[in-house]
Amino acid sequence: MSDDTRQMLLDTLERVLADHCTAERVQAVDAVGFDPDLWQVLEELGFTVAAVSEASGGSALGMADLCALLRLCGRHCAPVPLAESAVLAAWLLAGAGQAVPSGVLAFASANSRDLEITQQNNGLRLHGVLPRVAAARHAASVLVLLERDGQTQVTQLGPQDYRLEPGDNLAGEARDDLHIDTIIATDRMYRAPAGITAASIHERAALARAALMSGALERTLQQSLDYARERKQFGRALAAFQAIQQQLAILAGEVAAACAAVDHAALVADFGVATDEIAVAKIRAGKAAGLACRIAHQVHGAMGFTQEYSLQHATRRLWAWRDENGSEAAWARQFGRRLASAGADALWPLTTASGTAVAD
Repeated sequence: MSDDTRQMLLDTLERVLADHCTAERVQAVDAVGFDPDLWQVLEELGFTVAAVSEASGGSALGMADLCALLRLCGRHCAPVPLAESAVLAAWLLAGAGQAVPSGVLAFASANSRDLEITQQNNGLRLHGVLPRVAAARHAASVLVLLERDGQTQVTQLGPQDYRLEPGDNLAGEARDDLHIDTIIATDRMYRAPAGITAASIHERAALARAALMSGALERTLQQSLDYARERKQFGRALAAFQAIQQQLAILAGEVAAACAAVDHAALVADFGVATDEIAVAKIRAGKAAGLACRIAHQVHGAMGFTQEYSLQHATRRLWAWRDENGSEAAWARQFGRRLASAGADALWPLTTASGTAVAD
C-alpha cells in the first residue's frame, strides 16, 4: 500500500472516530460497551474487512497498517470490537475460503482444558466452556479455532450452539462465557489457512491488543499534558512545577517506548515470524500501562477519578487490556524460556537481531 493511500485511510478513520467517540458518547454507551451506530459506519467504509484479501472484498492490509488503525481506535477509546472482529475473525474466516458476513464476528481459540472435542456420527461434539469471549453478545456468530489430530480447523457457532453467560472487563467491554454442548457437522468445519495455529493466532491477538494499548497510552499522555497546562495551583500552571514535569517526562518516555515496540513488531510480522518482537511489544505496552495510569491519575488528582471526566475511558481500558491476550508477566516468562533454551551461541544474535527465530 502506498503512503498516500495509507494516510487517506488513517485520516478517514480519524475523522469518523472524532465525530463518534466524543467523551459524552463514549460515556453514554459505557453500560453496554458497544456502539452499533459507529460499527455500521465502519462497516460501510470497509474497515471491518480491512484485513481480508481483495478477492474476498477486503483491503488486504498487513499488520503494520492494521496496527496503525487500531492505535487510532485505542486513542479514541472506540467502543467497537474492531480488533477481534476484523483483525482476527474476519481475516481467519476469509482465509478459510468462506464469505465474511456483515455484522460483528466474535473469535475464540479453543483448547483441551476448556472444550472437549470428540468424534460423533458425521461431525464433532463440542462440550465445555469458552471463557471471556470478547463481544460475543454483540455478534451474530462466533468463529472458533480448533486444533485436533495435528490439524487446525475453524467453525462458526451461532446462538443456537451455546448458552451465553454475560461478563465484562474493567472497561465495560463484553467478555462473555459460552457454555457449549453441540454437534458440528463436517460441512461446518473449515481448514484454517496454511501455517495458522493456536499459537500464531494468540500472537496476532496480542499484537492487536498492544496496538490498541499504544493508542490509549497516547491519549493518556495528551490528556495529562493538557490538564497540567490548564490547571493552576498557587497561581502557577501544574506544568510549571518540576515534580510534575519529571513525571510527565517519564510518562512520555513510556508511551514512546511502547509505540516503538508495537511498530517494530508489526513490521516484522508483515514479513514472517515475529514471536519475540510481539512478546516484547506486549510486555512493553503492559509495563507502560501500569506506569501511565499511575502518573496520569497523580497529575489529575481527584478529578481523574470521577466518572464524568474522560481520563477513565483510557485508563480503565489500559488496566483491562494489559491482562488480555497474555499479560506482560506471561509473555516475559515465554520470552525468557526462549532465551534460556537458545544456548550461549544463539543468545547474542537473538537479543540484538530483528526477526531471529529460535525453535521452541
